[in-house]
Amino acid sequence: MITGPDLVIAPLAILLGGAFAIYLVGRLVTARNEVLAVLTSVVFALALAALMTLTRQALAARAGGLPEPAWTGSEGAGAGLQARGGGLSIATIAVALGLCVSIYCGRYLALDRRQKVTYPLLLLLVAGLVGMVMATDLFSLYLFCELMSVTAYVLVAFRRHTDTAVEAGFKYLILGSAGTLTMLMGTALIYRETGSLAIEQTISAPGPWARIGLAALLAGLGVKSAFVPAHTWLPDAYGRAPSSVSAMLSGIAIESTFYAWLRVGLGAGFPAAQLGMLLMVVSVPNMVVGNGLALVQRHTKRMLAYSTIAHMGYTMFTVGVGLRFGIPDAVTAGFFLIAAHAAMKPLAFLCKGVCHLHYGATLTGELRGTWQRTPLVAVLFTVALVSLAGIPPLAGFAGKWFILGQILRARHWMVYAGLAILLANTVLSLAYYLPVVALLYTAPPPGTELDQRRTSGWMAVPLGALGIIALGMGLWPGPWMQWLAALGVAGG
Repeated sequence: MITGPDLVIAPLAILLGGAFAIYLVGRLVTARNEVLAVLTSVVFALALAALMTLTRQALAARAGGLPEPAWTGSEGAGAGLQARGGGLSIATIAVALGLCVSIYCGRYLALDRRQKVTYPLLLLLVAGLVGMVMATDLFSLYLFCELMSVTAYVLVAFRRHTDTAVEAGFKYLILGSAGTLTMLMGTALIYRETGSLAIEQTISAPGPWARIGLAALLAGLGVKSAFVPAHTWLPDAYGRAPSSVSAMLSGIAIESTFYAWLRVGLGAGFPAAQLGMLLMVVSVPNMVVGNGLALVQRHTKRMLAYSTIAHMGYTMFTVGVGLRFGIPDAVTAGFFLIAAHAAMKPLAFLCKGVCHLHYGATLTGELRGTWQRTPLVAVLFTVALVSLAGIPPLAGFAGKWFILGQILRARHWMVYAGLAILLANTVLSLAYYLPVVALLYTAPPPGTELDQRRTSGWMAVPLGALGIIALGMGLWPGPWMQWLAALGVAGG
């Protein structure tokens, strides 16, 4: 049995090695799409098993008062990985979502001609994400973030025969590169003053270079996390990417960079109370802009993309309250909302992908007749949208209920004001979620051909799994909260 440092690097090694192996299979053996999907799913399953074993060891170490398992590079290099609670939760969600998406692509990509590069890129995307949330030094964090970003740029522009996909990928590339270059500059400035690249370093009496460097790092990661006003890349990228890619990016990609944002800020000695106050302030534009622009969208995936910006605002506000007022359970509630969103939003994007594959539905109005055509997809799409709207008894409601219970403990006027904005935006979101739900069950215009399509098992399995998770997290949220609390996500 693999233990200790070797187990820490095992998930990353499996993902990177699997990406290389599957690329070779696709190039040399000319395997069918279904074969590549199965092989990719096996790689994700192995990485998930390694992460679950690592999580058990991390929990045992935490219970015994020992440091989390860690892996370091060559002697004196300073680079390394550590199985911290927050990073483990994000990494586990990412690999599990990658497993669902790879199975889904067994049918979704059947008509595309570039499957042999899609699956390796998907594995590299998740590998970059896992490395980023487990990195212990700033340069490794930068490299893994760049790995995740570059693969995301390519996947967004996957359907390069369409101008809109190329435009979205190019826009994402320009803004994302600006973010990563800003991160690199910040890393250099911090190293210039401190002589260290470790994330966990308290900079005592920071000078101007360290201050500018930390600000640059947070600004760069803020672009990656779609902090308003640096969010403009997200609607185009999510709206024009294949639905499988949109599911990965919306489900966990920007949440992982937000986690890195927290790690860097707290690790560099930014006082938790001040960092929390900053999050509370910047969360308001995310909520207002995200929901306000989602309300006027008629393009289904752009609507879902803007709602992702709003959900980031909910998470930022909750975590901010927890840091500002010293309420660890509020931080845990924020991570619960991240986990819930990782089931709800990918489920919505993947259902939309089925509708587009079967009958070319792009706009919300083109979803009419979904119930008559594909009843399973209509039901699961409804579960996703109703859960995102925060209606009981689904995951979205449970997440917002936990948020409400924890942030009210602060008993401060700023919290009450922010909570009022959060609740108002939740009500506002009903104005664009519920009409789409109604359209799913509305008869199409007279004369429209209603050719019923059986949902492929490749698609039905991941859709059903995500739907069950969204329902389970709403009906039985306790085990999920206990898991997050046991991992100590509130402490990083």
